[in-house]
Amino acid sequence: MCTRITLLFADSKELHQVATWYYEHWDSKRANSSVSDVITKLSNTDQRFGFTVHFNEQLAGAAEIKFMNGRCWLDGVYVDGRFRGKGLAEELVNFAKQQATERGLSSLNLKCEPHLIALYQKYGFAVFDTRDGKSMMTCKLIP
Repeated sequence: MCTRITLLFADSKELHQVATWYYEHWDSKRANSSVSDVITKLSNTDQRFGFTVHFNEQLAGAAEIKFMNGRCWLDGVYVDGRFRGKGLAEELVNFAKQQATERGLSSLNLKCEPHLIALYQKYGFAVFDTRDGKSMMTCKLIP
């Protein structure tokens, strides 16, 4: 398995595909949302940065880290259906943990659907709260 992770910038050739994935999976459920809105959101790197995973040189998934209220959040973990079951979500999560650790943060947080709790527990996350039917999870980082 040959994987590679790259940062996602406003001029990245992968930006439109990642925005399309995010729109189809999450943002299309919101009124008046569009792929262009997602592109704009992903291009704003003031409080976030995105990254992609490639499998055998094919774009296979993406995720992002957001910084809000003094906390670091993993968000938008997505692996294209053609590439699921190859450990790419783990690659994305580990990259996020590494990036947060390098920035001196002591934990990485995420919000997920209940059916994903076991997946994130495998990566060291534990539930600390539930809000609006979503589980809030945190992972302590070792500097």
